[in-house]
Amino acid sequence: MSPQPIQAEGGRGPAKSKFTFDGVWLVIEHGVTSRFPGQRRVNVHQISEVQYKAPRRLLTNGWLSVTIIGDSGNALVRGNMDAVKSANAMPFTPKQQPAVEQLRDALLNAIASRYQTPPQP
Repeated sequence: MSPQPIQAEGGRGPAKSKFTFDGVWLVIEHGVTSRFPGQRRVNVHQISEVQYKAPRRLLTNGWLSVTIIGDSGNALVRGNMDAVKSANAMPFTPKQQPAVEQLRDALLNAIASRYQTPPQP
C-alpha cells in the first residue's frame, strides 16, 4: 500500500497552484490564468533544493520553490513576485501554510533519504 499523497495549494481562483507529492513524484499544477498553466510531473531524484519562505504576518504571503536538476525554467525566488514568475514555485497565504509546511517536510525528507547510508550486514 502506497502512502497517502500530500497536497498543498497556493494562491486563489483560476491562477491557483497545487503541488502533490506521493513520495516519489511531485506533480506541479498551475491554474489556467497563471503564467504556467497545466501540469508536470517531477521525480524526487530530480529535485536538488527546496526553498521556503513563511508568511511574515496575516497579510503577507509566503512561497515554496523547488529547484529541478537540468531545468532551464529554474528561477531565483527571493519574494512573492518572483514566486509568481517561476514555474517551479507556489505563493501561498497564511491559511494555506500548514499544508505547505507538511509538503516541504516530506520533500526534504525524501531528498535527505537519498544520502543516508544503507545498514551494514
